[in-house]
Formats: sequence, C-alpha cells, structure tokens
Amino acid sequence: MLRLKTRSPSGNFSPKTRKINLKRMQKEEFDLAVIGGGITGAAIARDAAMRGMKVALIEKADFASGTSSKSSKLIHGGLRYLKQLDIGLVKESLSEREILLHLAPNLVHSAPFLIPIYSGWKGRLEMHIGLFGYDLLASDSSLGRHSNLSPEEILREEPILRKENLSGGFIYYDCLVNDARLTMVTVKSAHEHGAVVANYTQAIGLDIGKEVFNAVKFREVMSGKEGVIRSRVVVVAAGPWTEELFKLHSEPGPAVRPTKGVHLVFPESRLKVNQVLAVPTTDKRLIFVVPLEQFTYVGTTDTDYTDSPDKILVEAADVDYLLDVLNHCFPSVNLGPDDIVSSWAGLRPLIMEEGDPSKVSRDHYIGLYDDGLAAIAGGKLTTHRTMAQNLIDQVLKRYAHLLEGNFQKCTTDEVPLTGGEMVDFPSYLRAQSLGLQGRWGLSLTSIEHLINSYGRNHMDILALGLSDRKLLEPLGPGCRVIKAQVIYGVEDEMALTLEDFMSRRTDLLHFNGGGGLEVVAAKLMGKILGWSRARRQAEIRKYRQTVQEMFHFKSGLS
Repeated sequence: MLRLKTRSPSGNFSPKTRKINLKRMQKEEFDLAVIGGGITGAAIARDAAMRGMKVALIEKADFASGTSSKSSKLIHGGLRYLKQLDIGLVKESLSEREILLHLAPNLVHSAPFLIPIYSGWKGRLEMHIGLFGYDLLASDSSLGRHSNLSPEEILREEPILRKENLSGGFIYYDCLVNDARLTMVTVKSAHEHGAVVANYTQAIGLDIGKEVFNAVKFREVMSGKEGVIRSRVVVVAAGPWTEELFKLHSEPGPAVRPTKGVHLVFPESRLKVNQVLAVPTTDKRLIFVVPLEQFTYVGTTDTDYTDSPDKILVEAADVDYLLDVLNHCFPSVNLGPDDIVSSWAGLRPLIMEEGDPSKVSRDHYIGLYDDGLAAIAGGKLTTHRTMAQNLIDQVLKRYAHLLEGNFQKCTTDEVPLTGGEMVDFPSYLRAQSLGLQGRWGLSLTSIEHLINSYGRNHMDILALGLSDRKLLEPLGPGCRVIKAQVIYGVEDEMALTLEDFMSRRTDLLHFNGGGGLEVVAAKLMGKILGWSRARRQAEIRKYRQTVQEMFHFKSGLS
C-alpha cells in the first residue's frame, strides 16, 4: 500500500483506527451500542462516553450522510414553532443555541436574519409580537434583540426585494452552522472520550433479551464481513431508517413520518443578498435565503415522502415551488432551472402525526422497550445535544438493572467539542489569521476557512506542510480548500471514499463551482488508502454520478 511521507500529527481517527475498532466491537462487551452515525447518534455516543459508559457506534454509510448533512444549516429557535404555540420547543432550542455557540464557536456563527413584511400593519404587529416573545424566551442570549425596519430601510438593505405592498420588516438574530462538520466533530469527540466507532458498518440483525448481553449483528460494508456487538443496551438513532431497523426486531418501534426538505444553490452573480432572509410564501411558510461565500442557497420545502430513504432526489415540482417563491420575492432576477449550480434533498424523521407536514411537531420521542432496547426519533438539529441527554438519563433509570457501574451526570453542555476550545472565537480568528497568513503563504480565505472548519485543530493541518509545502497548495485555482485537508480528512476524520471528503469533510460538492477538484482529491486519497488506478477512477465516476443526481429535476421539466 502506498503511503504519503507526511502523516497527520495525531492520526487517531483514521481507517486504521476503524479496523481496530471493528475488532474491538467483536471482542469486547459494551454498556451501550448506538445504531446511527448522524448528529443524534453521535451526540448519544458522546454523552454516554463522557459519563463513563463503554460505547460502540456503527453507521451503515458515512457519518452525517443522511439527514445530518442536508438541513438548512441553521441553529435556531424556530419562529414558526412560536406561531404554533410550541413554547417549550422554542425555549429549549434557544437555550441549546446559546450552548452550541460555546461548544463549537468555530462552526456555529450568529447572523442577522431579515424578514420583509407584505401584509400591512396587522402582519407587522403579529411579527413584532412574535419576535418580542422570541427575545423574551432567549433572555440569556448573547445575540442581539430584534429591530423594526421601515420599507425604505428594508430596500436599502436588500434592494432586489419586491417593493409592491412592502410595509416594512424586522431584523432578528439566529445562527448558521456547517451541519456535516458539526456531526463530524461530535463523532470525533465521542471517540476521544472512549467510544468505539466505525462508519460503513450496517446493522443487519438484533437479538434482544435472550442473554445477559443483547446482540447487534453487523456487516462491514466494504468487505462484506460480518460480526456481532454484545451490549447491555442498544439504542436505535437511525432517523428515517428507524422503522426499517425495527423490522429486525419482533417489537414495533416508533412510527416515523419522513418529510422531504429541498435546497437549491445559486451563484452569487444570479442571486445576491447581503444577509440571511426569511421570505414569506403563499402557503404561509418561511423560506430561507442564505448567502455563503460566492453562493446563495435557498430552502426548504416540506412534503411527505414515502419512497426509499437511501436515495432522495430533487424533483421538478420541488424546483418549481422554490423558483416561484424566489421570483415573486425578487422579481428582477428572473431565476430559472439553469441558474441552479447544485442542490440537496434530505428527510426529517418526524414523529407520526396527521395534518400539514409543516405543522407536525419537531419535538422528539424516546421509546424504551423491554430487555434494553431503546429508540429516539424526531427532534431538530438544534436540540440534538439535549435529546441525547434526555435519552441517556432515561436509559440509566430504566435499565439500571442491566447496567453495572456508577455513571456520572451529563456534562456535554460544559465541555467544548474537539477544536472548539476557545473563549472568544472572533478574537481568536483575527489573531490567528494575521499571524498565519505571512508564515504559511496561504490566502486569507484559506486560513479563515481552516479555522472556521477545524477550530484549534487547524494547526494539525498546517503542520502537514512542514515537510511538504505542496500540501499547502489549494486543490485548484481559487479554491479555499488545501491539499493537506485531504490527508487530514482520511487520517483524522475517517474519510473512506471520495464523496466522504468532497461532501462531508468539506462542502465542495455543493459549493465548488467546478474545476475538476475531485481528480486532485482522489489522487491524494488514493495514495493514503492504497487505491489502484481502477479504484481511483471508480471513485471519481461515482462522485460525478452524485453530482449528476443533483440535477435529476431537469428530467422532469417541460
């Protein structure tokens, strides 16, 4: 197997670690086995490991490859939940927003959100009351309070907004997040606290309550080899795959109502906004329009979904809906399908309720079954940490007779995620950016990208360039991602496929702009992972197929 001379400094969450973990899973006995490597499963593993439990976690694909990398990338209270009088969920979400700002300050960033109002004084009054309540529920927040804007002030902020019937608007504050990287650092933090973790490891059988230890039969996806995890308690945290996993067990689990959320990405040259906008729709929803570097992404839809959760595609109807909203709100831009440069579609694993998908509760459900089988479903990205805390609290109480040992109380709200160990992130970012630009010869864009993506761990990536300066080069002209990130993605973040790196260790899949970066990344990954030329070409073809699938909607356009 070919190896690069330069290796990641820590190298403690690598493919080699994964092989060791798969062996450990079959030889050792665990207190808790978690099925699902999205944000909820990762948070459960981290919480349990930090309390002193012996934890195993398996994910059938890559970490965050499902719902957890396909959200609106917001950490927010949820204004519309306030309108639905779900006060408890909003308060919990706002509290968690503040906690996450401290746990992962490099990934969770506050931002102004602008809401234009087109429904006259009554609409302005209703929104003002709602935002006053939002501020009141977030009384301990470090973010600013909302402010009222006149129509003239709104148009100075966002001149391309529709002027007709504009009666004013508001600015309030919430947070943006890189959802895939938040999941990645949560998984890695669980690992650093002792959890035994493996991606591309699928649960194929459950044997519950027949012996002292429950059994999770698994298949290692890459090789097809099978094994068994023996654990006192098993937790299913599989999102849209929850019901599918419970088919492996005789007892039915929680009923899930998957709803589909679609986002579209446009180049800044076709849709330029100066801050996040929450624009109203004719069906009384809010669509977010979010600037991100040279792009603007827009979403989301909310429709029931009954097909396989393994491949969710953006359909023509999804695109038509979002384009209609955009062209109504921004009449001068005249956006069409050809302006879309990427897209994503994900599923919300909501708890089964009747009625309009947008009105179904975003609260979570915990099921505790006989003999040490538990499940969690529903919830929001924002509340993942407290969901995990609630589940482990209940597991320790319900299954005390199965678990041995005195486990600690939850401290996940106090201990930063890996890389997030800084008190004042804006000051840290400024100081590091100024100090590193001259020393390493990187663009300011690349340095800020590294610090935002990896926090304090960015120095591990830069250290790779000490013996090979070529690793500090960008993957391609104008690209903010450098070659050393590929090495780090494999050796320190368990990336096993090209798509793992392009889509989840970085966000190049959706915010790339082209340029054949996948070829450069595949060559670097192949050297570390020992890929043959044929395997490397296969990885490139598979990735390009994923790119093509982002434009599936064009096949349904008239």
